[in-house]
Amino acid sequence: MTRRSAVQVAGAPIDSPLPSSIMRLSARERLHRKGLGVDDERLPTRTYILSLAAVLLVALALRAARFGQVPPGLYHDEAYNGIDALAVLQGERPLWFPANNGREPLFIYLVALSVGLFGRTAAALRAPALLLGLLTVPAAAFMGTSLFGRRVGLLTAAVTAVTFWPVHLSRLGLRVVSLPLFVALALGFLWRGLRSGRLRDYLLAGAFYGLSFYTYLAARFTPLPLLLLAGLLIWPAARLPRPSWKGLLLSVAVAVLVVTPLAITLARQPQGLGLRIAQVSVFSPAISHGDPWGTLARHLWHTAQAFFIRGDRIPRHNLPWRPIFGPGLGAAFILGTAVALRRRGAGWFVLVWVGAMLLPTVLAEDAPHFLRAVGVQPVLFVLPALGLDALGRGLASLGTRWGRRFAGYRLGAAAAVLVLAGGLVGTARDYFGAYAHSPAVYYHFETACRELADRLNGFLEAEVPGSPRVVYVSSRLWQQWPALRFLVPASDRVQPVSPGSPPEADGAAEALLVFQPGEEYLPGLSLLPQGTRIAATCDLYEQGDLEPQPRPYVIMLSATADAGPQEPIASLEHGLHLVEAEARRIAPDRLYVRLVWEASEQLSVDYVTFVQVLRGQTMIGQKDGPPAAGYVPSSRWRPGDRIVDEREVALEAPFDPASDRLIVGLYDRATMTRVRVRSSRVLVRDDAIPVSIQ
Repeated sequence: MTRRSAVQVAGAPIDSPLPSSIMRLSARERLHRKGLGVDDERLPTRTYILSLAAVLLVALALRAARFGQVPPGLYHDEAYNGIDALAVLQGERPLWFPANNGREPLFIYLVALSVGLFGRTAAALRAPALLLGLLTVPAAAFMGTSLFGRRVGLLTAAVTAVTFWPVHLSRLGLRVVSLPLFVALALGFLWRGLRSGRLRDYLLAGAFYGLSFYTYLAARFTPLPLLLLAGLLIWPAARLPRPSWKGLLLSVAVAVLVVTPLAITLARQPQGLGLRIAQVSVFSPAISHGDPWGTLARHLWHTAQAFFIRGDRIPRHNLPWRPIFGPGLGAAFILGTAVALRRRGAGWFVLVWVGAMLLPTVLAEDAPHFLRAVGVQPVLFVLPALGLDALGRGLASLGTRWGRRFAGYRLGAAAAVLVLAGGLVGTARDYFGAYAHSPAVYYHFETACRELADRLNGFLEAEVPGSPRVVYVSSRLWQQWPALRFLVPASDRVQPVSPGSPPEADGAAEALLVFQPGEEYLPGLSLLPQGTRIAATCDLYEQGDLEPQPRPYVIMLSATADAGPQEPIASLEHGLHLVEAEARRIAPDRLYVRLVWEASEQLSVDYVTFVQVLRGQTMIGQKDGPPAAGYVPSSRWRPGDRIVDEREVALEAPFDPASDRLIVGLYDRATMTRVRVRSSRVLVRDDAIPVSIQ
């Protein structure tokens, strides 16, 4: 066969120079490539490698920037992976993790390796996702190249690198990110085996496909598109070449061999097979409300909109309602879908795979659900890659007509780069802008729990020699929040307790008592060391998925060492003393006030602090309330304790230091009488102590 006829068989222009590797292909392999929709290309190996390296750098930048900080918090699904990883580090070796509705093992073992190397942090828990997500980019290039050639493979990798959805999954400590990598490798080797007939490719395809079942639940849907592929292989209209049946049988045998240990494990605990599916299925009355087929139709429509109209609404999965593709890549996706419809064989298979792997979200609640639909990645990204490739080819053809073929190629490449750059800018803007600063994202990732863990660890790490510290945390809180158990190592310095019936205090010099709003905690005050400075903090908030407003997450009572005896600012009756007073402006019409009270004898009354700002005889600001936000009532004060009393005072007008003054004191709510001031270092009138404002 002459060089000219070989080029004609391959389907390329007669005068196009081809790489020597293409010219060395056998006639049978060239026919295989044509039947599979692979284009013989002029993209040199060096250009391909350098371009792929640039794509990887972009992918790394998007996935590594502010890693561990965006998204914030640590969602409990992530934390369960961390807890099971700790069990692996302690010697457990399960193939199925039954907690949290059951989970496949591959990602958890990677988390165990990462946590063992880097410690119990959110970043360490999420690091395997960064690695898997990054590896998916060259795997997508390999898959796209096996399906359609180098140009489409490179474009598939680029789309995978810059699209918001895979970028986000690469930053979460969830096993879902591992499935696209194994899908890409399995399909890449399968199609390379179909093209080359090599048994090694079929073997690797089977091995990676079997491993995909160790990644995420959606892998159980993958036999459907593969069975449809088998139908395409024997259907003449699909124009696929005759496969190596020996190779296909080898691939199936290897996949079965790899997946058998997991299958045996699940057979012994069958509840793991369908528990989560039954909970979220559209055929569950709790989901469909008696209308499963109507629900299914709505889910189909909502899923169809996900590509470029309206995507997942859940902030843990996506910037709410953001579609998968922006305008540029959305247009490329439409064009690529049209190209795939015309490209029998590989093109049809891509469409079949995408349609079949959308079933996990179509058949479940909250469609479109970007975690359940993850099985479409990275095959889905082949479609905009086909569109960009078709755009480049069209511009190159137009340049040929004008006698400027090389300029046409450059224009096509520039158009593809421009569309991809638009996707990159859109992803970076939306992810590190709107998404990173979204209050909904803060609450949906349970960030208050992570911030609490940071505070508890920081409190313990600040311990000084001779002054041991301990944290008493509500046992209910400890059990309900797995992120707390993962981030804060349990020890004799971290003790889960029931604040309503606490154990004996262990003699620590300083302590934290942490409990949830609504818990009976007053008996737990006995755990706080006596003679310390006690402060209440309630500045962490949570908000459930269905709750309209945030609510307090925990109350923290800290008992820390005090500076020692000091002369009080004022002494009141019943052995009460105002030890410290500080006030400052935090806004023109808002003051911050911090008082420190001490009792030298046991009290029987729960007093109220009054804080007033007067302009002449007119009150322009007031903030009354029990000391320490009411969490340490004065009837529970012990002689020698100092109680920190903080509050903000809103003013009716901006503060004027020339005419306004701040006064504080205590009164009995039952009688509305002020506690009498017996002595003071400042001039006191009407039992109101003046406080200077900084």
